[in-house]
Amino acid sequence: AMDERHPWRLFKDEGRYLDRFGLVLALTATSVTVLSLVDLDDVSENLRSEIGWLIVSFTVGISLLVALRASGVQKRWQRVADIVIGLTLVLAIAYSVVSRFVDLAAPLALGRPSLIWVIVAVLSPLVVLRRVLSQSAVTIESLFGALSVYLLLAIAYNYIFLELQRFGSVPFFGEPESTSSFMYFSLVTITTVGYGDLAAVSDL
Repeated sequence: AMDERHPWRLFKDEGRYLDRFGLVLALTATSVTVLSLVDLDDVSENLRSEIGWLIVSFTVGISLLVALRASGVQKRWQRVADIVIGLTLVLAIAYSVVSRFVDLAAPLALGRPSLIWVIVAVLSPLVVLRRVLSQSAVTIESLFGALSVYLLLAIAYNYIFLELQRFGSVPFFGEPESTSSFMYFSLVTITTVGYGDLAAVSDL
């Protein structure tokens, strides 16, 4: 009856993947590792760069899809996310393949970084955090969920910083840096280490 009265509510808090945050943490750690180690530069002709971005897109996209299921998001919204992320990944693959043979003047909206992935990265920690905070007891899975939120926030800011560089009038750090530097800067900031070797200088 509740579902009939509120068919578009976001959370239902049930499903076979509910609270399986260990899987979310593993996928998130994989995303952080790839973003930290692979230089995903903006040269579309660079095959290694294209493969790197596809790997990152898959890991971040799958992380969100698993996070939605583990957080109890209603199946209707899971399907919407499946379609949006699936189409984005298909278009990213198609763009990479076509760019091998055709000189594309400008990257697609789903290029690097993409507002779609900024939204994806920002939503991931929010849905996981909501589920973790709603639990009445602390379990190993809720601890995995809390760790996932921490790392997902670092990924979200990595994408936000990359997007700010794309729209800024000057490089984010004042001079060109590899994309892995943005993940490094995000991790250094969220862990409050504050080495100071990189600092944001753009107006944005």
